[in-house]
Amino acid sequence: MLIDNEIVLEGLKYYGISDQSYEDKCLECVDYIFKHDNLMVKINNLMDILYNKKDYDLAKFWKLNKMEELFGNDYHPYVTNIIVLLGYNLHKENMKKYNLDDKQVFIHKKRAREALTYDVYKRGYDGIRISQMLWASYFINLRILEVGVLQYELVNFNPITKEKEICIKIHIPKNTLLDINKVRKSIKQSKLEIKKYFGIKDVNYYCESWLLSKEVLCLLSDNSNILKFSNLFYIASGGDCKKDILNFVFNKIGQVKYETLSDDTSLQRNLKKLLLNGDIIRIGIGKLKEDIK
Repeated sequence: MLIDNEIVLEGLKYYGISDQSYEDKCLECVDYIFKHDNLMVKINNLMDILYNKKDYDLAKFWKLNKMEELFGNDYHPYVTNIIVLLGYNLHKENMKKYNLDDKQVFIHKKRAREALTYDVYKRGYDGIRISQMLWASYFINLRILEVGVLQYELVNFNPITKEKEICIKIHIPKNTLLDINKVRKSIKQSKLEIKKYFGIKDVNYYCESWLLSKEVLCLLSDNSNILKFSNLFYIASGGDCKKDILNFVFNKIGQVKYETLSDDTSLQRNLKKLLLNGDIIRIGIGKLKEDIK
């Protein structure tokens, strides 16, 4: 995939990013890449994986916490932004290929824009995290449809058994209020969208989330939206999810002193106690019950 200033500028325009400072840093990054051959090779190899090798298992990339683990010590902080922007044309082609309607096109562009800007504008980082780059690539490759309050990813393995299976993984957008009626409506409508765009039906739905953690669920009241959501699934426990808890509940990334965590809500207070006690908090992996779909 060609690395070029013009393509980057087109990508910014396509995703509706008109911030001059953001644009200047992108162009500065492109110039930096051209002056560092080793970095360019790493970027091209990564883009080949993200945009050409559709069945490549990205699990090892999701585990990376530092940019140095991916690019070495010599990189520009906007390199992940550039990798997403260089995929904009593929995103546009895929949306045309799958014949997305105007609503889905709007959602896809919105989510890519959020991946490109959230870390910069909301968290104050110098560039976007590896996780945001990966998440944007899912939309670019048309792996995800968003229907109502939930997102649906087409995957080819069972997240519980890890065996091959064409199925759907449910994702919950950040700051979503899990009103159970809206959740049920989304799941029902998703069947039509998934058949329309992915060409499949009668598949299993799974959800892998800290929201389904048995250690978290036991902290909630009976009228909790999260608890009502969890009741839609048969739940198994997976690996440690403290990283997700810190990110989504406390808005913290990396090494954190637990005693400094916020305790503004009852959930934060209860989870903070678990973390301070050194308790294990396992991610929940749920299979949607048959009578829900």
